[in-house]
Amino acid sequence: MELKRRTIIIMIISFASLLSFICFWLGYQNYLEPKLGDFTCNELKKQDENFYLSITKSHNAVSYEVIVTNQEGKEVFKTESDSELILLKNFTANFGDTLKFQVLAKNKNGTIKESENHYEYLWLYSSFINFNTRYVNASNGLGLTLYGYRRGEKYDLKLEYLNQVIYEEIIETDNILIPYEKIAGYAGRITAKLYTEDKTLISSYNVYINTPVIGKINISAKDNTTRTRWNDIKMLINGGENATEFRLHLLEEGTLINTIILDPETKEYTLPAEYLNEEKNYRFQIEAIYEDYQEIAETSEIEIFVGKKETTNPVYISHNPTFIKKGTKVSLDTRTPNETIYYTLDGSNPTSNSNIYHEPITINENVTLKTYATSKNRYDSAINTYDFQVRDKNLVVYLSPSNQYLNYGVSKVGFTNEMKEMNKIADVVERVLKENNVTVYRNNPTGNINVWLNESNYVKSDLHLAIHSNASARATARGIEIYVDKETSPSLSIATNIYQNLYNIYPGKDLPNTNRGIKYAAGSLGEANDLFIPCGTLIEIAYHDNEEDAKWIVENRETIGNNIAYSIINYYN
Repeated sequence: MELKRRTIIIMIISFASLLSFICFWLGYQNYLEPKLGDFTCNELKKQDENFYLSITKSHNAVSYEVIVTNQEGKEVFKTESDSELILLKNFTANFGDTLKFQVLAKNKNGTIKESENHYEYLWLYSSFINFNTRYVNASNGLGLTLYGYRRGEKYDLKLEYLNQVIYEEIIETDNILIPYEKIAGYAGRITAKLYTEDKTLISSYNVYINTPVIGKINISAKDNTTRTRWNDIKMLINGGENATEFRLHLLEEGTLINTIILDPETKEYTLPAEYLNEEKNYRFQIEAIYEDYQEIAETSEIEIFVGKKETTNPVYISHNPTFIKKGTKVSLDTRTPNETIYYTLDGSNPTSNSNIYHEPITINENVTLKTYATSKNRYDSAINTYDFQVRDKNLVVYLSPSNQYLNYGVSKVGFTNEMKEMNKIADVVERVLKENNVTVYRNNPTGNINVWLNESNYVKSDLHLAIHSNASARATARGIEIYVDKETSPSLSIATNIYQNLYNIYPGKDLPNTNRGIKYAAGSLGEANDLFIPCGTLIEIAYHDNEEDAKWIVENRETIGNNIAYSIINYYN
């Protein structure tokens, strides 16, 4: 019995100790991070010549921040207070505005909690009307108009210069004219303030006298783009004469995220990519400001969509590695501009500490070249491996022109269908290759892709080249493109060489969106699939449903065929 009593006592003591520890721990945690209590916004009231916003207390709050926005969502006022009766010093608004008051409570650690409600208030006090100009001149004097004025009301109008009252009168009208000579001796900002009979400020308006006029300003993207990859944004800035400061505001999806102060002499500015996020819409606003006179600032803006961070294009080579003559000088390149190419010749993976490519590499023996490229604001390219074999071999090419006889082109320029026109170009390629001692095989247009791949593999072709023309949904696209399976495909280099040489003679190469480049089929094209063919590529020679492209194909079959053939010959030479 005694043992049982002792056990109960010990359990009670243990439970009390545990409960005390839990209470202590919760209290300590609350001390470290005081939990903010719920609170509400109550009302806006006028008291002692000022406006106040009353709120209920938020437990553990040490301060409150008030943010006031109008019906357009524009912030019109902000203040902080440590009291639940928050003074809105010098608070004014425009007649008819629906104002929304948002209050944030903060604890000692800066943690924030928002009020349970947003208090709304319809401002029905008279206010000055904003005019198109804020400049005062001798011919017009200072004219002010009240919005929301009711007959019989009296207001006290004061003009302040550097916080000193320089003019005052009682007004009983909605149209006010102050002679120029009353303010002619001042230079800079003059603030007109409107007070009720009980001396409460209800509206203010800034005007400027004897102040330099800021010239119109313009901001534009250096390349006039509205879309770009994730990259530095280069901007041109013109105008803004007499401004003492330029401010560049950066808005992401409509929200201001940064303001950068620029020198007024700035004519070109580059915003680093680090300021930007991928796949976001940005608005770039430039302000030309004299002193701190915000109201008379001149502004301009542009919008740009920033896409994803791209990958540096892979490194391709100028000559075939599977059989090459001793002493051949091999060039390395990538289709990405301003790149740095790193390489090794011992079979190891290159790093940023490896050799940097500057000049062609002479191949005198069997060697494994590994290489990759880097460029600013892009991911590094994949590592490409090229196993060079110094040996002689007769080149074997399998040509596979399109069999798509129902793909009709622009007939008025002489383009029949894709099958006929691509076979005519293949005729030229075949003839030139054979004249240069290349063994050429060719598909039977009545066959199918499985037959062609089997034939190409059976003859052990060094290159399988499918020749096609392109079409777009709305017949508006132009340009050339060529497909390989992936960026490390054995066909990458020969495909890139064919593309680059053909694009150099393409008549629309200076037009936007025609440099369509190297595409990765990723298994979707049988004749450009590394699993089906050792070295396969498919070229789309311009768009047969575009009149200019179709005309170029029809009138330049010989030139196009020769260009493709000699790209192959030079690569395998």
